[in-house]
Amino acid sequence: MEKSVFHQSLNLEEIATRYASIDVECDSIDPTSGRTVAIGIGLKDTVAGEQSIDVLMLGGALGDEETLIRRAFERINEFDPTALVTYNGRGFDLDYLNERLRILQPLQQFELHCERNHIDLFVHRKRLADEQGIKWLSLEQVLQGHSLTVQPTHWRGEQLTNTRFGEELAPEYIRAIDEGRTATVDELETVIHEYVMTDTEANLALYETDSGRR
Repeated sequence: MEKSVFHQSLNLEEIATRYASIDVECDSIDPTSGRTVAIGIGLKDTVAGEQSIDVLMLGGALGDEETLIRRAFERINEFDPTALVTYNGRGFDLDYLNERLRILQPLQQFELHCERNHIDLFVHRKRLADEQGIKWLSLEQVLQGHSLTVQPTHWRGEQLTNTRFGEELAPEYIRAIDEGRTATVDELETVIHEYVMTDTEANLALYETDSGRR
C-alpha cells in the first residue's frame, strides 16, 4: 500500500490555527431510522496553545435529540473557529446531523457556522484508495500509519467497534434513558465518553499531522 494513502500535506489555505472538530455517534447510520447518541467536540487554538474536548450525550439532554444537537452547535459557535475539521464528516457526521434536524423539524432553526469552511481529512485519502483499488482506511489505520497509537475502548470484555456501538451499546443506552434506569445510563455513559473522546482526539491529532505541526 502506497504511503500517500496514509499521508497528505494540506494547502496553506487549509491550515487553521483556531478550529473545531466533531464526531457523531448514533444507533444507526441511517438518519431516517437512527438517533444521535453522542457528539464529540474538539476545540483547538494553536496560537494560544489551548485545546479542549467535550462529549455531549443524549442522557445529558434528557433524551431530547434536538437539544443535544443544538447544544453541540452552540458550543462550537461560541468558540468561533475559522474551520471545521472531520474525518469523513462530509460523508457521514454533518450529513447525518443535518438530516436528523430536517426530520426533527425544530421550531427554531440553527446551524453550525464553521461548516462553511469544512476540511474533511478523509476525502483525499478516499480518492487515492479508490484509484489504487484498495479498501478505504479508518481513522485508526491512518494514525497507525503515522506511528500514532489509538487506545481502544473495551466494553463487556471486547473491543468496542463502530459496529458494536451502533448495534449493541447505543440501543441499550437509549432504552435505559427511556426507561429511567439511571445506574445503567451512568455506567454506559462512562464507556461512551471514553470512546467518543478517543475519536475526537484522533481527529485533532491527524489534522495537526497533516498540517505539518506534529
